[in-house]
Amino acid sequence: MSAGCKLVDGFVAVDDTGATSVPGWYAAGEVTGIGGADLATAEGEVAGTAAARGPYPVAARAKVRSGRRFAAALAAAHPVEPGWHTWLTDDTLVCRCEEVTYRGLRAAVEADTAGTRTLKLTSRAGLGLCQGRMCGHNATELAATHLRRSFFEPTDLHRRPIATPVRLGELASLPEEDL
Repeated sequence: MSAGCKLVDGFVAVDDTGATSVPGWYAAGEVTGIGGADLATAEGEVAGTAAARGPYPVAARAKVRSGRRFAAALAAAHPVEPGWHTWLTDDTLVCRCEEVTYRGLRAAVEADTAGTRTLKLTSRAGLGLCQGRMCGHNATELAATHLRRSFFEPTDLHRRPIATPVRLGELASLPEEDL
């Protein structure tokens, strides 16, 4: 998983240049941690410049540091408290993209699903536009709580970064406004 890159708290670990633990591989954006579009853009500039062996982008690196500090402060100020699942009703949406309710997720779990992939296909949680980035952690916790055992592998849903290889030529051919 994650192209063999070292993970920290479920995200690809990178150094100050965006380099991963795999030589020659760079990462940026949500695979390195949640922080929003501005942080991802700055990380992409830093990692892309490093990968191309260009001059160190001082301004972009400052934006990365600032963005990561903000993301950490936001997570500390608004943590998800233990016991959040106790206020759910049957109609509470667990996955907005696929409109999966708590009832629907429980029904899929109770169907004695054989594994994570089958549970995702049965419930549809994590299969929408966000690919589980928004609902994955909560769906995992709810399914595990409902089963009273660990159902998911640690790398499933909430810990599996979504990565798609893109050729530099494809990026270079895009109009600037699409980047």
